[in-house]
Amino acid sequence: MIESVICTGCGCLCDDLDVTVEGDRVIEVANVCLWGVNKFIATKKFHSKKDRRRLLAPQVRRKGRAFDISYDAALEEAGKILIQARRPLVYGLTNNGSWAQEAALRLARRWQARLEPGDLAFMAPYYEALARHGLYWTPLEEIRDEADTILFWGANPIHSCPRHVVRYSVFSRGRFTERGAEERQIAAVDIYPTETAKFCKPFIQIDPGQELELLQGLAAHLIEGQEPPKRVKGTKKLVKLLSEASFGAIFVGRGVSYGPARKLWEGLARLVVWLNTRVPFSLFPLASDFNSVGLYHLLLRETGSPYAPDFGAASGLSSHPTPVDWREVDALLVTGADLFWFMSEDQVQALKERRVPIIVLSPFANRTTAKAQVVFPVALSGIETEEVAYRMDGLPVELQKLISTPLRPDHQVLADLEQILGGSTGG
Repeated sequence: MIESVICTGCGCLCDDLDVTVEGDRVIEVANVCLWGVNKFIATKKFHSKKDRRRLLAPQVRRKGRAFDISYDAALEEAGKILIQARRPLVYGLTNNGSWAQEAALRLARRWQARLEPGDLAFMAPYYEALARHGLYWTPLEEIRDEADTILFWGANPIHSCPRHVVRYSVFSRGRFTERGAEERQIAAVDIYPTETAKFCKPFIQIDPGQELELLQGLAAHLIEGQEPPKRVKGTKKLVKLLSEASFGAIFVGRGVSYGPARKLWEGLARLVVWLNTRVPFSLFPLASDFNSVGLYHLLLRETGSPYAPDFGAASGLSSHPTPVDWREVDALLVTGADLFWFMSEDQVQALKERRVPIIVLSPFANRTTAKAQVVFPVALSGIETEEVAYRMDGLPVELQKLISTPLRPDHQVLADLEQILGGSTGG
């Protein structure tokens, strides 16, 4: 048994797993949620008794059929796509380790491509608001030990980060919260009564489009000391909860990206700034992908912006706060994401009709690999290869190798693809 293994199931990067290995196979995992089992035992995330199909050999698609080929042959096929592209896109990366993210950024520079995080619409506005208002990060352990008030906004941790509520935010017993949930006020704001709503009092159910009105109402009561012109039902309950806090945290989910994300993050940041004049308060995105935070740290460090960098812009490097217009893309490299899972059928069909070639790096078969021209199977980070990742509170951790595999790590495949370009600029 290997103890204290880090799980890459989500952004919590839980570090208390006990893994039993037999040969080159994981046969048992303790202290793990279904999202973690999804990685270690290779089952489907929403159907834990169904196996995920592992990719074992590179593939190329010809006339609609996929054929296994050698790694060198796959590199040659991918090289043709790389060199012929004029407006390429590197997409995903939130489920890659930091070494792979760095390799992808180098490839994007050489390829003169745009690099877009898979959760750009959700995370980039957060970092923009964080910088504008000078907010700080708080270690999750500090929230576990001291936070007596937790608010989930457009977030369902039971669905996105299952052990978050047990280890850090709700039921965990900390140094000054020894009775766990009994010593905390837990609230949620959402348009649906999710699983999280069952233990949140109050649970504020709003209609789509009411998020800004609710925030404006909170600001009017708390910051300006006035009655808002329009009040969303539940506003006063949240005002009471926030004003009584002695240490709090607001965890925000992807739900904000379905509305005016930048305005919502701005409003939440302004609210947290005011709360911090009274008591410690933190604002967090609830990152469900295991190294989303690592990607934005890399972009901020290397480009100075959390937005999608475009190395093919006529004026040099530019950064984009909004997702790509798929009509502009003529070649696509996807890694650390299942792009077609999130795209509409019309968007998928438009790419198909335009015959946009797709290169995919993935350990498992998914909707995107089923449409790709070239597929590279890769080793699993933190199981079959070493890597580095950043927890949702910004803490970097080292992922260890547990078992062996003949498959290459994704950072090596990306480095090999960059080498193919050589002196070429990709257009």
